[in-house]
Amino acid sequence: MIYFLPSQIPKLKSLSHNERLAIVTDSLNRLSAQRRVMLNIIKLLLITPLFLLLVRFEGWHMLPWLLLAGIAYPIIVLPVRHAFALFHLDEAIAAHKKGN
Repeated sequence: MIYFLPSQIPKLKSLSHNERLAIVTDSLNRLSAQRRVMLNIIKLLLITPLFLLLVRFEGWHMLPWLLLAGIAYPIIVLPVRHAFALFHLDEAIAAHKKGN
């Protein structure tokens, strides 16, 4: 399943927005070095074509493409980020409940 927002992750639906963000961040912090590198490489591979497209334009002609890039970046990157957060989500939720 593709999750664009943390509120779409079934295990996090009952939590508040700030709690969801904290748990996703904690889950990502628990990733091993290899998985972090893999996450960053995947994100780089996904956004590189978008920025290569921006190189082709100059001046004011670039403005609509910059707006498109600004909108597309979170749409492209967040699902990958949330997919990697699922690896340690249970641990992060347990730590969050233990801390409260």
